[in-house]
Amino acid sequence: LIFADPPYYLQLNKDLERPDGSDVDGVFDDWDKFSSFEEYDSYCIKWLGECKRLLKDDGSIWVIGSYHNIFRLGKIIQDLDFWILNDVIWIKSNPMPNFKGTRFCNAHETLIWASKSKKSKFTFNYKTMKAFNEDLQMRSDWYIPICQGEERLKDENGNKIHSTQKPESLLKRIILATTKPGDFILDPFSGSGTTASISKLLNRNYTGIEKEEKYY
Repeated sequence: LIFADPPYYLQLNKDLERPDGSDVDGVFDDWDKFSSFEEYDSYCIKWLGECKRLLKDDGSIWVIGSYHNIFRLGKIIQDLDFWILNDVIWIKSNPMPNFKGTRFCNAHETLIWASKSKKSKFTFNYKTMKAFNEDLQMRSDWYIPICQGEERLKDENGNKIHSTQKPESLLKRIILATTKPGDFILDPFSGSGTTASISKLLNRNYTGIEKEEKYY
């Protein structure tokens, strides 16, 4: 399995403020900056192409994004001949509000789950997911809170160490649903290491790739 949480290319300005004038702690990291959609697309074609090369024939991949990038990623995934199995909507039960009141509150992210090809005999633990869902078929809308509390990694000043740390419960559901104990999981954007931590907890083998020194 591959789980990929790439840069979203959010194109944010550093003047995001709450109504009380305080700054919004958004994603302003250099790793999320690209000069154009063309540069971003080229970058994604490269890393997704490497994922396709490394993935076993019966393996699958999860890619997460927001409205800023998920549609571009979906096109590239299909152009590379992955076979899309589902799109899953992660509905945040505690989303950050739209402070200026100029748009709808952005309360979800989208995950694309795809196999290496249409012929892949991918893993899906249907009964496990049904058991987690009060014996009902697991749906593609997942209500999970954003990372918070003791789970959120912070520095000595109380600032978030990683601006886009994903909740452990999201990775638990993905790994339990689409891998078996002993399987190998790759995270090419390891960040704060949630995928590796949950893989170890659930007796899966794993490798994470991360270029930012403060994260690894």
